[in-house]
Amino acid sequence: MSTEKDSMLRVRLTQRQSDELDAIIGELQAQMPEASVTTSSIARYALEKYVSDHIAKRDGTKIFIEMSTADATDEDIKNLYDLLSKLFDETKENYSPMVHYMVGEILEPAMMKMASLMKPKKPEVRDGE
Repeated sequence: MSTEKDSMLRVRLTQRQSDELDAIIGELQAQMPEASVTTSSIARYALEKYVSDHIAKRDGTKIFIEMSTADATDEDIKNLYDLLSKLFDETKENYSPMVHYMVGEILEPAMMKMASLMKPKKPEVRDGE
């Protein structure tokens, strides 16, 4: 059910972004059918988040980290995950609960992403095996 307003918001999206938006809307509608998720509601949420994040960066009330994993191998991701896990455990043993909490807030999104990247992929058929 696409409205004219929804269509206007899609005009500037690439095809890949538009497809991804459809996938996000589909996932959210499946999880919460009562929520009535639309392109407009996601655009409104994204704009609110963008402005909030901009204020938080400017005021120094939040730390934002973004990194590319495009060139990382599976082994790199696993090693980084193991290293971060150790670091997180060490903060619990050696620092205040607030430091442990903040380290968790910084590391958790990265570790969750890495965990999803490390999920076993479908076995590939290799020649000679």
